[in-house]
Amino acid sequence: MKKTFLLFLLSTAVIHAVAQQPAQQVFQNKAELHGDSIVFPLTLVNAYPFISVEVNGIKGKFMFDTGLNSAIEINDNAVKLPGKKAVNRGQVGSGQSFMKSINDTITQVKFKNGLTYHNLLNITSGNFDFLQNNITPDCIGYIGHKFYEGYLFKLDYLKRKLTFYKNTPERQKSKDFLNGEKVLAVLNFETRRLPNHPMVRVKIGKFDLLGSFDTGQYGLLQLDDQAATVLKTKCLVIPAGNDAYDDPIVNVSDIVLDGKLKVSVKGITPYTLEQTAPFRKGMQISEASYICFGYRFLDQYKTVWDYGEKKIYVLEK
Repeated sequence: MKKTFLLFLLSTAVIHAVAQQPAQQVFQNKAELHGDSIVFPLTLVNAYPFISVEVNGIKGKFMFDTGLNSAIEINDNAVKLPGKKAVNRGQVGSGQSFMKSINDTITQVKFKNGLTYHNLLNITSGNFDFLQNNITPDCIGYIGHKFYEGYLFKLDYLKRKLTFYKNTPERQKSKDFLNGEKVLAVLNFETRRLPNHPMVRVKIGKFDLLGSFDTGQYGLLQLDDQAATVLKTKCLVIPAGNDAYDDPIVNVSDIVLDGKLKVSVKGITPYTLEQTAPFRKGMQISEASYICFGYRFLDQYKTVWDYGEKKIYVLEK
């Protein structure tokens, strides 16, 4: 079974002086960010980014998964939700299926930095035991795109820090989120059916691919037959054994993103075309070859994801 978890559904914080004080951040009904900027400390578990949280008194972690479009989803295998109502079956990109439910009210969601929500309405939950079994037993859900809609964010794995900045005209002029940073490249991206998936044009050697970014996985590569044959012959795609889950991994070099940034990545999972079928339709991927940049890429840099301007800033780590 693949362990990359290309997920679709799916410490004390240091607050900048411009941000609201955490103790004052108590909100009702809707899970969304407020204020000018706010910092969440990250915990990396097996390379996946998590944020500490408490849901209805149960302490655990939310995975920060940019591949998830909804604001939050709760693991009802870990948090008992007796009022949940089953709606349909869901599926993550790695193939696991689960029953999705809707919850009229979640009494409280409280983050360690003081950000607190009461009586959240119409929150999705599911049995995410595959995350508990394969990553961390205290995974109690996800944070996704709609939680931070209207914000850009800076992801820093070295300092274990996730900073959100409200996207305003003033900020687009000042670009204060780049203060003190060395910018290596500014990647222009597009979105298709799903607004949470930034997509860029990529070349490996002479071959064109579609690329996307996702914090909920290590990274993956799917090549058509011709590209696979040529790139392996030229040693641009090299088998690198198996990972801890006994899944094959490859090292890939001579990758150029948006014609601007040349990189190599190690330890990503090779996929067949058939294995990408669960998410190709949802993401409107029609290109013959595809690469997703996850932890193996993101850990090499700091990155700023600006959905409003459709840019990803790649910064020196």
